[in-house]
Amino acid sequence: MFTLTKSFALLATILIHFHTAAAAPTQARQPPRPSPPSGSGSQFANAPGGQRGAGGVSTAPTGSSTPQDVTTGTACAVSTATIDTSGTTLPAPSFAPSFIGLGVGTQNYTCGSAGTYTSTGALAELFDVSCLVGQSSFTSLQSTAFAAWNSSTSTAVSSTSGVLSSANVIASPITLGQHYFITNPVTGSGLSPKWDFTSNALAGNADAFVVAAKIDDVAAPTGSADVDWLYLTNLTGTTGTLANEIYRIDTQGGQPPASCTSGTADITVKYTAMYWLTGGSF
Repeated sequence: MFTLTKSFALLATILIHFHTAAAAPTQARQPPRPSPPSGSGSQFANAPGGQRGAGGVSTAPTGSSTPQDVTTGTACAVSTATIDTSGTTLPAPSFAPSFIGLGVGTQNYTCGSAGTYTSTGALAELFDVSCLVGQSSFTSLQSTAFAAWNSSTSTAVSSTSGVLSSANVIASPITLGQHYFITNPVTGSGLSPKWDFTSNALAGNADAFVVAAKIDDVAAPTGSADVDWLYLTNLTGTTGTLANEIYRIDTQGGQPPASCTSGTADITVKYTAMYWLTGGSF
């Protein structure tokens, strides 16, 4: 009897143990966690051309830069471009082109005692058109720009960028610099033309200008309403190194009326032109 009772007790113990083991959840075996590589906290932050994003994911740099050559200040190389002065007697360039600018501004005049206008200089903004060379629109650019500028109610040269953009002549104009006249720095008298890129394309470079002297001029092949085409060279004795030669070609407008009444107010006449600057140290 004792033996039978003991056997039943042993069997019950075995059954209880088996039931408990079967009911317990099975825990999945986890692989060992690898140690993080040394310096992993900065691997994305130091990735070239990127920056560290959320969760350490490398992302593209934010923002975009103007496709402008930081060495020359122009958007596209122009050293192999050809200056077309065919049909004129202007001399061929001695240096490769370095800048091509669309000039948009005014020719300025005063009425003399003889009843005719005399030039007192010009004021213009120069816009980079280097990337348009070779495109079909390039040859008519000065004409479309003049049409937009001449029909604008604004007479302020500072507004020309907005005029070109609004008329879709150049969607996003990039300013190279300004063209204006100063007292001749060598003789101290008379006016000399200056091209000044120190505030725009080559901002901060004190030598990014050229003061020039006219060497040759011809009547515009397009008609008497357009100012002459010019060839100028840098004025000896000045320090600017922006260019060795300057061509003003493809002019539109800018000529004053044939006569005036002495004592009347000075006038400004809108014009556009293509300015080619060659040589220089930029």
